[in-house]
Amino acid sequence: MNIASSSLLVYSVTIVLFTLVYANQKLGAPNPQPQQICPEQNDIAPCICTVKKNGLDILCETTDLAHITKSMGTLKGQSPIIFYLKLRHNNLPKLQGFVFLALDIRHLTIHNSSLAAIEENALSSLGNGLTQLDVSQNQMKTVPSAALKHLFRLLILNLNHNKIGVIHNNAFEGLDTLEILTLYENKIVTIEPEAFRGVEKKLKRLNLGGNDLTVIPQKALSILDSLKKLEIQENKIGSIHEGDFAGMESLDSLILAHNMITSVPANVFSHLSILNSLELEGNKIEIIDKDGFKGLEENLQYLRLGDNNIQSIPSEALRPLHRLRHLDLRNNNISFIQEDAFTGYGDSLTFLNLQKNDIKFLPSMIFENLNSLETLNVQNNKLSHIPQDIMEPITDTLRIIDITDNPLICSCELTWFPRLLQDLKNRDDEMAQKNKPACLMPIENRQYYVQTMPLEKMNCGGKNASPSPIPQNLLRMNAFALSIFTVVSRF
Repeated sequence: MNIASSSLLVYSVTIVLFTLVYANQKLGAPNPQPQQICPEQNDIAPCICTVKKNGLDILCETTDLAHITKSMGTLKGQSPIIFYLKLRHNNLPKLQGFVFLALDIRHLTIHNSSLAAIEENALSSLGNGLTQLDVSQNQMKTVPSAALKHLFRLLILNLNHNKIGVIHNNAFEGLDTLEILTLYENKIVTIEPEAFRGVEKKLKRLNLGGNDLTVIPQKALSILDSLKKLEIQENKIGSIHEGDFAGMESLDSLILAHNMITSVPANVFSHLSILNSLELEGNKIEIIDKDGFKGLEENLQYLRLGDNNIQSIPSEALRPLHRLRHLDLRNNNISFIQEDAFTGYGDSLTFLNLQKNDIKFLPSMIFENLNSLETLNVQNNKLSHIPQDIMEPITDTLRIIDITDNPLICSCELTWFPRLLQDLKNRDDEMAQKNKPACLMPIENRQYYVQTMPLEKMNCGGKNASPSPIPQNLLRMNAFALSIFTVVSRF
């Protein structure tokens, strides 16, 4: 290649590079964000400003609208990115229109500030930047729909601890990007059929707990086909029916705890084929239909049925749940356990809660199929005997066991427990120290910790026995015999 050709090549490459750089600048390639700087403290007092990685963090507490408006005016002059604006414990009954005009706010919290109304244009200037809005613990009686509809990029909306009584149709219209909506601890009694119209495409989590609902708002919920978690605990729901959860096929977690549900009817969860966790504790459940969990066979792993009125382990309903890992039946009225109570599904269980029942007896083969069990809680029952033969199938896998607060009788059949506890201590010393069940020695009418039972008094044979001391009279006889043997041997 001659010199002229080389020069032409260099010139061409230079032109191409220059063109690419120029085009990149013209197309708006991202430039480094300028360093955010807080205003002078006196200019925004009583608010406080700190610089965070993604922008400014502004906190205004125990003040009023006039001071907040003044602080916002100061911030407007600097055009910063306000990543967090937290207005807490203020006297702010109404949020005025355009109060945040010309501000770039990403997360806005107005908490415990007596807020009862938000004017329609109060948030309109934040539509392209605000992703999280928290207006919890205030005095709002309705969803401020007109003010919310401008928030085109909102991901999280927290309306907890207000006084909202009704969710009207289209209450969240315009919030197309909303993923998390929490309405915990309001006074909601009615949710109209089209209440969630507009958020159905993206909403992943909905919290309706702590309200006054008496039925599942099926029509309103049925359009939420992207919902992953529904929390509807601590309401006044007395019954659930087949079809109540139709339309929510994407649901992964359903929390119905602490309602007034008395039974689990057939097919009530049949639409929730990918449900992973179901919480029904703290209700008044007495009856569980054999098809009560139909439809949950392939994915349900966590089932909480504690604090109900269940009389026996609902084995027939549980058997199809072959992936169940966590079963909580604490604080029910279970007094008798069938020998095959865990047959068909027990081999996947890793966590079993049976504490605070009235169980008096454990069948000999009860744990035979629980090949994966790691945690067993049977404390606060009426067990007097827990033989080693019953526990043997699970001692290799157990990591946590609690048998405290049972009327245990000190006996050789309990000697498995100290050995197991010593093994567990090697894995989790703190757990082992806390776990100190007691037993009664009938002949002495005295209690001992199971770990320190006086085995020498219990005549435990085999490997359970401790070496017994040789009686003194036998030692004396042996010494006498030895002396005679010594004298005789001299002759």
